[in-house]
Amino acid sequence: MNRNAPGGTNVLTMQSPRTRRVFILFGKSILAVLSLAVMLLLYAEGYVIWYFEYGLGLPTESQLAALPTTGPLCAANRESSYVPLSEIPPLVRKAVVASQDRDFYERRSIGPLARFASDVVAGRQPGNSSIIHAVSRDCLWTLVPDCCKGPNLEWQFGTQVFMGRIERTFTRDRILEAYLNNAYLGRGAYGAADAATAYFGKSLASLDIDEIALLLARFRTPMTSQRDSEWRDRMLDRMLAAGLIDEAQTATAKAAPLSLIAAPPRKP
Repeated sequence: MNRNAPGGTNVLTMQSPRTRRVFILFGKSILAVLSLAVMLLLYAEGYVIWYFEYGLGLPTESQLAALPTTGPLCAANRESSYVPLSEIPPLVRKAVVASQDRDFYERRSIGPLARFASDVVAGRQPGNSSIIHAVSRDCLWTLVPDCCKGPNLEWQFGTQVFMGRIERTFTRDRILEAYLNNAYLGRGAYGAADAATAYFGKSLASLDIDEIALLLARFRTPMTSQRDSEWRDRMLDRMLAAGLIDEAQTATAKAAPLSLIAAPPRKP
């Protein structure tokens, strides 16, 4: 259909000045509304960034850096044993990473959205590090117990912001050390060393492979259950896949009976 008037004159040029003014006014109104919407969105974004960066009262990176470089970090139970990472058996350290977060040392210290994109590009399962998340949660509860008591959204975003500060402040070894010493593993035990005593009556260094695998399961489910044998075998398979043990060791560990000692009586 020819939209031009006879003689090549465009239809729009034939409109009355009043009609053109209406169209121009309408267009300017739309632009004004859109500009206002953009300004409101930018203001809201700025407020959200300020609120979660400063308004929640989260410890800053400089405050975190002032914490002791050795010993307990945000420990939930000060009476639990503390074992430096260098004294934790290498198989235990590596097995925890392999079973909990195999990309723990490779994850970059970046924001949650950038981390998500990085994980997708690298072919990793998108998401937070369970190890860093656990340590960040413990530090939030210990350092600022009154923080993030609002809606669940506030807790979630506050945790994300704080995780970034934890990642940028501490080395991965320091974070892993805190995780291995702070995690609640059932039977009143905080940390791998106390859990080894509570479940097997042994020191951490004297655990057998099947016992290490069962200890790994406690990081996921801190209570004994009828599925302990299944969970132990699943952890052994992860250790095998990570190259920490060979097939013969895996088979021997799976054939071993569960060696849990009786749970201590509950305190009245």
